[in-house]
Amino acid sequence: MKKRTGLLWIILCVLLNSIVAAPVKTIDIFSANKMLAKTINLGYTFDAPKEGDWGNRINESELLNIKSAGFTAIRLPIQWVARMDSTAPYTIDKSFRDRIDWVIKQALKNELAIVIENCLDEQLMAQPDKYKDRFLSLWKQVSIAYSSYPQQVMFEIMAEPHGELTKFWEKYYTEALGIIRKNNPVRPVIIGAIFYNSPQNLSGLHLPENDQYIIGTFHMYQPIKFTMQGEQWLPFGKPMEWIGTKWTGTADERNVIISAMDLAGTWAVTHKRPVFMGEFGASDHADIDSRAKLLKFYREQAEQRHFSWGVWSYNIGFSIYDNQSGQWRRELLDALIPAAIRAPADTSAYKHTAPLKKSIPSGIPAEILNKAVAVVSNSGCHFLFNSCNSCTKIRAATFSSIRVIRAPKFVLSLPLQFV
Repeated sequence: MKKRTGLLWIILCVLLNSIVAAPVKTIDIFSANKMLAKTINLGYTFDAPKEGDWGNRINESELLNIKSAGFTAIRLPIQWVARMDSTAPYTIDKSFRDRIDWVIKQALKNELAIVIENCLDEQLMAQPDKYKDRFLSLWKQVSIAYSSYPQQVMFEIMAEPHGELTKFWEKYYTEALGIIRKNNPVRPVIIGAIFYNSPQNLSGLHLPENDQYIIGTFHMYQPIKFTMQGEQWLPFGKPMEWIGTKWTGTADERNVIISAMDLAGTWAVTHKRPVFMGEFGASDHADIDSRAKLLKFYREQAEQRHFSWGVWSYNIGFSIYDNQSGQWRRELLDALIPAAIRAPADTSAYKHTAPLKKSIPSGIPAEILNKAVAVVSNSGCHFLFNSCNSCTKIRAATFSSIRVIRAPKFVLSLPLQFV
């Protein structure tokens, strides 16, 4: 019996170790863009100088909530310069790096793609020559730190370039892209045009033709008097006087959006690039019926052109989720992800209260199977799979560090059954 058990243990270890060693398939950029199909921005969090200053701190339940609602990705705006040394080599604060690491791992655990973005570097916008080295140092550090992560982790070099940087933007993003490619040859990288990622300026965005892992992006908040009503931070106009503005979807209102979308669509076809509409949304000061109509129209127009999209924002300011009630704003969520196509996420891997139940062939003791699962987990397999034709879910409640591992169907011959 000991010999038989030992042989089975060796066979099982070989099979499971081969799973871990199997190479990860590289996906093309259009497939990567599909991962961003239904993205939500986690704004007012790390784009603040300090997490919590603008009203939100990310926790594990938020990522699970986003997945459960039907979103496929999160975009994480980050004001990196607030967490970097002010002198060369401009090191990123380690505790902050650890915090971002945690968010990335939580996103991947929930099968959410994640965009690691760079924003609100007003010094770079005003004095690009003076702060260029810091900008490039950021991407050197980030690209090295996440070089081993899967393609679900994407980089966005700079959100909404404007000011003096517009004169040098092509040179700067090309240099940053070169740094990223040294360690991330197939990392999806997102790049947008000048003047706050305006779709009207996409025609001037000249990306390196030999790099096929770039997604073009644009932001849209038209009509401004509706989407920005009551937003006192807006540096132009009279947003307080706009409160009460509605969006009813008249032909004229729709045509403004269609015209801008057509510009992005033409650029995408001409340059054979996927496009991510990285930001759109409307202030909480606007009435919810108008907001729902606008979001639905934006979403439909983007999807007709095969754009992925990222709504602004999760739970602050332009919120889709209501912190006070602890519920999604149903009209807005339905406008983005119709209830008919929304499927709840499989959360079984996160519940460790029920005992692990197994169906094990005779001759393979439970403790051996548990050890084999632990071996795979220690090799770094930590992805969550809700469903897959070629894999099965394995949950190990007895190991706090284990969530889900993937196994080809041949392992089912053991077989493994969990509830």
